[in-house]
Amino acid sequence: MSSAVLRWASVCGITLAMSARGAEVEPGFKPLFDGRSLNGWETPDRSYWTVEEGAITGRITKEHPCTANQYLVWQGGELADFELKLKSRLNGEGGINNGFQFRSRLLPDHDVCGYQVDNNLQTPWLARLYDEYGRHTLAWRGERAVFDADGNRAVTKIAEAEGAAWFRLEDWHEYHLVCAGPRITLRIDGRLVAEVEDNDPRRREPQGILALQLHSGPPTVVQFKDIRVKELKAAVPPRRRVESPVESKRSTLRREAAAWWPLDTGGHGAQPPLRHIPAWEKFELNVRATGPGAREGAEVVLLDGAYFDAGPDLHGGEESVTVYLRARDPRGLWSSALFAKRGSRERVHFNLFSVDLPETPGADIGFEIRTDRGFAMVSFPVSQIEARAWHDLVGRYDGRSLELFCNGRRLAQQPWGGRLQRNREPLLIGAETDGARVVRHFHGELGTAALWTRALSDEEIAWLSGQ
Repeated sequence: MSSAVLRWASVCGITLAMSARGAEVEPGFKPLFDGRSLNGWETPDRSYWTVEEGAITGRITKEHPCTANQYLVWQGGELADFELKLKSRLNGEGGINNGFQFRSRLLPDHDVCGYQVDNNLQTPWLARLYDEYGRHTLAWRGERAVFDADGNRAVTKIAEAEGAAWFRLEDWHEYHLVCAGPRITLRIDGRLVAEVEDNDPRRREPQGILALQLHSGPPTVVQFKDIRVKELKAAVPPRRRVESPVESKRSTLRREAAAWWPLDTGGHGAQPPLRHIPAWEKFELNVRATGPGAREGAEVVLLDGAYFDAGPDLHGGEESVTVYLRARDPRGLWSSALFAKRGSRERVHFNLFSVDLPETPGADIGFEIRTDRGFAMVSFPVSQIEARAWHDLVGRYDGRSLELFCNGRRLAQQPWGGRLQRNREPLLIGAETDGARVVRHFHGELGTAALWTRALSDEEIAWLSGQ
């Protein structure tokens, strides 16, 4: 073989190798997928994911259906400011949905919340910037959206992105996503699609995980390849927190509880199980706590007509129960259900609630039970507390007394006794039942809910408030 042929073969070999690795052609980018395996990517159920035709492939079939979204999470750590390029295509039956998450949060059941590039077949927009389990649509194709510090959204049009789409989701097309500080820019096949400037300090995410989505639904095939990233600013490593003595005591109470639910995760992966209803609207996860009494770094759920359902089986003890809810009504109205296992006044196991009782001026917070001796209730007027602040509310019954605490202080008490009446009503957080109806939805913010089958001591109740 001549030297010229050898040189030609060598050059071709190098070119082919670089093309196969794709990402090495572009300075500063590194490949996240080797084209052959799922090395570096994790999911609890690999039965939906394979590598086919040099692409990561997620597949739903009639023989292998999918009722919950599946995510393949990159294991290289969180991303902060970055450029991401990848190619994708989506095929299936009907108006199926798919996309990929970025700067997102992995929930305990391996679901994901946060920023998403979202795609939908059989829509005029085809692609958008989205907030999974949050604000939903951030910017449709053809929109430049700016969120101010109060969360208000202002939109201008991107003329070159409007009109008929220049790409098909069923065909290979390239996404180019740039995240730099509050600005998120999405291009498809080199053309600007949507842009977001997120200045909302409660909801914007400066960093988070990267995950590929296989959306639940009808038969679907989604593929991703040539995935590469250029980091513009490294993510901040998580701080190692040293648990304070009070936090340590609170952890002990958590382990002893019949149920302890951090509600900022929306019940995902909760034990005992906890469902949020409706399934995806009228609530927001992963929102930073603000307002008087907010704990530093705390994340909460915002309810706007949604509620949580723990089913009918959880109860207190025979002659004792303690219920706890960390809550804030930003409007200061306190006129809704809070934490209830009741169907009516005659079918109460316990009920922590807020309402304007006739015997006092303004709103009140109350706690009620029913035992074999009958119905009992205690309450205090909201005028005794800061109405728009965060509060740790505790209702306690010990077989001798019914009591209601706020922020570790006993604000109402009544002697009472007897065995608690059980029922088959669902245990609800953020609503209550009245016969067969779910009523009195809470519109506000929640942090934690918990239930004990025993009566906590005064000292233990103080620990719940960090005292």
